[in-house]
Amino acid sequence: MTDLPASETTKARLDRIIAAALANNHTAQEVVLAAMREAILTAALPPGMRLRQEKLAEMFGTSRIPVREALRALEYEGLVHSAPYRGFTVTQLDADDIEEVYDLRIVLEGHAVRLAVPLMTDEDLQVLETMYSEMVDAESGDAKLAARERFYIKLYSMTGRPRLVNLIARLRQEIARSLRWPTLQHAPEHHEAFFDAIRAGDAERAVSQLASHYRRVAILIRRYLRDAAMSEKQSQRTIRDIDVERAARSRRTRNRGTDRNAAG
Repeated sequence: MTDLPASETTKARLDRIIAAALANNHTAQEVVLAAMREAILTAALPPGMRLRQEKLAEMFGTSRIPVREALRALEYEGLVHSAPYRGFTVTQLDADDIEEVYDLRIVLEGHAVRLAVPLMTDEDLQVLETMYSEMVDAESGDAKLAARERFYIKLYSMTGRPRLVNLIARLRQEIARSLRWPTLQHAPEHHEAFFDAIRAGDAERAVSQLASHYRRVAILIRRYLRDAAMSEKQSQRTIRDIDVERAARSRRTRNRGTDRNAAG
């Protein structure tokens, strides 16, 4: 478990994120919250990193009060967790955690789709058409992810159920980091098939498409985490083997020196 900032590179990334947050937010708490959320989602603050309030306050040039309030908000979003006498830490999600989140998303988002589709007006559909085009036309990966979130949350907001939408948004936020992993291939055809069903007013087809896609993504993430764990174990084994070989060479060198001294 590391403390921040871990390196000059990390500090430079955080400085850029903070500068962007300062340009787009007004209060100290808004700046801290926006910057830290972005830093966690982009792994500038990686899973397992300890977040010391005094260092964060120094980094943001503010008191500990807005830092503490931002950390509490991030804890609600599932991005950090706190423990007595240990403070806050960036959360780490394992494969089981992510699979559970997707199971819950299938239930809640499926329910939202079934509620929203019968309520949609022509104007609502036109708004979604515009947002869908923005999602398709977005150039960078981060821009596509942001446009996708706006599209889906707008759709779910048409239910008129704010608590439901907040729960969905929180779950989507929890696993947003995993969607930035380079080995996870996104499926634009899923979003097209999903929106085609929405256009047709076929809620059940949209829910079926959503569920099959989420199950596939959960499997891909589990596979990625398994491969990453195996790679980490192999790296540790290699480092251990190198250390053992170095120690053996050192002993052989010392033994040769002892033999020469004895012969002399």
